[in-house]
Amino acid sequence: MIEDENWNNYFIPNTDILKNKLNITDENLLKKHEKEITTKKLIELYLNPIQGNFDSKHLCKIHKFIFEDIYYFAGEFRNVNMGKTHTASFSDYNQIEEKLNELLNNIDSKIINIAYSDFLYAEALARVYHLLIDIHPFREGNGRTIREFMREYVEAKNYYFNDIAYHLDFTKMDRDKFFNGTINPISNMGELVIEFTKALIKVPIKNKTK
Repeated sequence: MIEDENWNNYFIPNTDILKNKLNITDENLLKKHEKEITTKKLIELYLNPIQGNFDSKHLCKIHKFIFEDIYYFAGEFRNVNMGKTHTASFSDYNQIEEKLNELLNNIDSKIINIAYSDFLYAEALARVYHLLIDIHPFREGNGRTIREFMREYVEAKNYYFNDIAYHLDFTKMDRDKFFNGTINPISNMGELVIEFTKALIKVPIKNKTK
């Protein structure tokens, strides 16, 4: 089957290690180097965010920047199906681009246009984050890419608000509660919203002009 071939193409033959540009064949060592490289990349993005329209192309550019030194598939949508639990799956790979476009082409209407309070802003961010995770566009690195995408979105949209700058700081979250809310959004969406409320930091700005 084509999908089986696509799945196997992600791995070094006869292993469960993702093909990588570092030529590493040990899973723990690959994770170690991946963490080191992506941490540096995320620091670079914090200082110099990738410019874009917060559409699917923008998301792909962020993924490519973070992972291009490690994986050959950086910046590309996955071409296999993946599951998050034994009973649920992420979006079918054939529907990734369509679902992303449907969500991101109108992202402001789902977030900014209903951000009448800090809580509503955090709630809207949480719901969009959940939807992006549920689509799960990439073979690896979805969480890091989507979190950076959301962080850059909040920074870019500050001009919509009077005398307030918002920052999205994921380190303010309880990691376990955030993860639990992500994988069980139906029963734990409230928990996910609470964690986004913690992470959405506002800083008053004096003499701000639009």
